[in-house]
Amino acid sequence: MREVSKRMKLEEYAERVVNRLPCSKWEKQDVKDELMDHLRSMKCELVEEGYEEQQAVSLTIQRFGPTGAISRELSESMPLIDKYFRKWFMTLFFLYVAISSYLLLLSPDRFRRRAFTVEWKQRMIEYGVPQYTHLFQNTKPFQTLVDYVFHYDHYSFGTVMYNLIGNILIFLPLGLFLPLLFLSFQNMHRVFFLTLSASLIIEALQLLLALGSFDVDDLLLNVIGGLIGYGMFRLGAAMIHRRRKSIRFDDDLSATPS
Repeated sequence: MREVSKRMKLEEYAERVVNRLPCSKWEKQDVKDELMDHLRSMKCELVEEGYEEQQAVSLTIQRFGPTGAISRELSESMPLIDKYFRKWFMTLFFLYVAISSYLLLLSPDRFRRRAFTVEWKQRMIEYGVPQYTHLFQNTKPFQTLVDYVFHYDHYSFGTVMYNLIGNILIFLPLGLFLPLLFLSFQNMHRVFFLTLSASLIIEALQLLLALGSFDVDDLLLNVIGGLIGYGMFRLGAAMIHRRRKSIRFDDDLSATPS
């Protein structure tokens, strides 16, 4: 065993450590480079203490310990997605924000609604019934949802799906991307409050700019969508951690002291 340890090179030792890590090949190379820096640094210290080159290499490997144990520790400490994949998820996140902003505030359909809303308010004021200018606001929780349920025959199927399922789906990616990309949002309360704040800002802008209606039930559906996205993140994270724990990192006995 001692002879095998003496023949092992630092490069081979580092390669065995990173070989089965659950990350991209680029991340493995970064981990290997960092590990090699530590290995070379310890080896140089041992050489300065008077050990021969090969003795210093052998002792360095023995002090670092079995490759399997180090691989296991590194695997458990790694983020869900490494930095090379993270940039693609970040790109998708910004694309999602851009598309959502367009659909909720900037689409041609919004400006057609704005023209109708502005004209309606002007007519109501001219007719002396300004109270009807607030027809596009709902501040009573569940009023719109109940109306869709009990008066579904007044609405088309597409309208109901757009306003119910659409309001959930539009915020689902937000609850998924936030904890995936930012460690500070791996907390349900923070995802809840950010989703609520984002929805409230959008609803307020739609009202102030006459680009749509303010509906408190939209806030509820948006938050539900964000929490569903967060639940998907939690489920995915649990599956990834479970898979990582199932990976066997066999200890290299040649790296243990004899």
